[in-house]
Amino acid sequence: MKKLLPWWTVKMSPLNIETLALEHIPEKAGVYVMLSTRTEYTYPWSESKGRGTSRVYYIGQSENLRKRIGRHQTNLEGTISHHEPGTVYWSKYEYGVHHGCNVVWVISKTPKDTERKLLEDFALYYGAKPVANGG
Repeated sequence: MKKLLPWWTVKMSPLNIETLALEHIPEKAGVYVMLSTRTEYTYPWSESKGRGTSRVYYIGQSENLRKRIGRHQTNLEGTISHHEPGTVYWSKYEYGVHHGCNVVWVISKTPKDTERKLLEDFALYYGAKPVANGG
């Protein structure tokens, strides 16, 4: 897992990776990271600092991981891309539909703070936020 998330520095329980299997996702507060199953994204410092690419496209948080990730799953299953040529914005759901989706999560008593820390760590490592987290 360290190869997929080399920037991940948050102290956590053992990392779980599932392809959105809800019965394995806890109904607790935490942070989740969405990763492409087929695409590696190039971020600004990937090549210039020899850091490689990343499959991460979104980092989010929730007071109930199972419920939130379940909504992502429903949206992934129901999303038909309406991405027009020349459009510069894709929603986080379109990334999952087009590039595949796995999810990794960590339980946290302070999910907003943990999410902020992970976004900061990611940006410090790669030079930008994950592509679906917006500007």
